[in-house]
Amino acid sequence: MLNFLIGMMLGFSLAVPPGPMNALIAAESLRSPIHGTMVGAGAMTADAILMTISLLLYQLVKPFVYYIYLAGGIIMIYLAYNVLMSKQTGSNNKAVTISYTKGIIMGITNPYQISWWVTAGLSFISIFGIESVLGLFIAIIIWIIVFPIIINLGSRYGGSKTYDVIRVTTAAAIVGFGLYFIINGLTQLHLISL
Repeated sequence: MLNFLIGMMLGFSLAVPPGPMNALIAAESLRSPIHGTMVGAGAMTADAILMTISLLLYQLVKPFVYYIYLAGGIIMIYLAYNVLMSKQTGSNNKAVTISYTKGIIMGITNPYQISWWVTAGLSFISIFGIESVLGLFIAIIIWIIVFPIIINLGSRYGGSKTYDVIRVTTAAAIVGFGLYFIINGLTQLHLISL
């Protein structure tokens, strides 16, 4: 039980801080809470995939991390553009599927998620066991349900100005992380120097 609770604490500590994924969840939550939750579910699916790959293929994944920085940065800038161009609309089933796809694509190309699973994630599992992983994923599930509801309610009751502030702030955060990932990848590959 203790390892499960440790996993939950780690899950919340990873899910709650601001970052590109929470920015995308916030942007999609403006449509409806289910859209935000589906982005989070996509990111959580990416975590499960990355965890499995890390456990099975650690040495094979490690040399490609910096190329993934570049791909992740480009994808994040593209997603930021989509956030800026989005209009305040109601929910529909196709958009929910698209939200899930955005979450999994951003998660699977997010250098931080990849790096975390290849390094700290593997260490965490080896120290605290599989019960901790269950706790970690349950904490993420709680976050991806509650956070979109809060964002959507804030947007609904705050009016169109709140919608615009969340949308622009979200896009700026995603672009910032995207540029950081690209610069980091280019620097680590010795294509630029800072």
